[in-house]
Order: sequence, then C-alpha cells, then structure tokens
Amino acid sequence: MDFSGLFDTIKEKFSEIKDAVLDWIDENRKMAFITAGLILVILLCLLLLVAASSSAKKKKAKKVKPESLVINEGLLIPNGPELPRDYTLSRQTKEKWSDEELSPWFTTPTEKEINSLSQSNENMINEIIKAAP
Repeated sequence: MDFSGLFDTIKEKFSEIKDAVLDWIDENRKMAFITAGLILVILLCLLLLVAASSSAKKKKAKKVKPESLVINEGLLIPNGPELPRDYTLSRQTKEKWSDEELSPWFTTPTEKEINSLSQSNENMINEIIKAAP
C-alpha cells in the first residue's frame, strides 16, 4: 500500500477545500463573520455544558449504610399544645353498646325508607343489566 500517494491525495483535497472556503469568505465577508460568530457561540455553549456536567458529577451525597445506624433511645414526642385533662389517648373498647349509647347514633328505618332503598337498588341493577351484551 502506497502511503505517500494517500497523503498526497488527502493534501490535495484539503487544499481544494481551503481554497474554496477562502474564496467564499472573500466574496461573502458579512456572512462569513456571522457564521464564525455562530460557531464560536455554539462552541462556548458546549464548553459550558461540559464544565457544568463535570462539576455536577463531583457533588455526590454520602450514603449511610443501614448497619451503621444504631437506635438506642426511645421516640421523642415533639413539643406542642398540652392535652386536656379529660382527653384519653386510648381506651378499652366494648364488645357491645348499651341502649343509651346506641340511641343517638342509630335510628330504625321505616317501611317507606326500606322500600325506597330497595327500589333504588333495583334501578341500579336494571341499568347494569341493560348495558350487558
């Protein structure tokens, strides 16, 4: 393989390209300056991007290994408003309510309310059945 011939061919191609570029610059001075300016701005942006990404890689948080964490104290309750004296945090629940406790919270439905609920359920079932294929 003839490397000297290859190098001569490459030199000729580069000199042709160089001459063409110099001729274009002589003919279009304004456009050449604008193009050179844009190329410089793009190179500066790329340089800043590379610098920012390399500095971001250096800032890594240290990871704490779970086995190095030792809990030797109980949980601390944060400071806050004091609880009233009659407030209880927990209580024993009863298995069954008495009639006095039940009366303010539960009312027996009337026949009319039961029929209305039944009719509403029937309407929903019919709507679902109509949509079925």
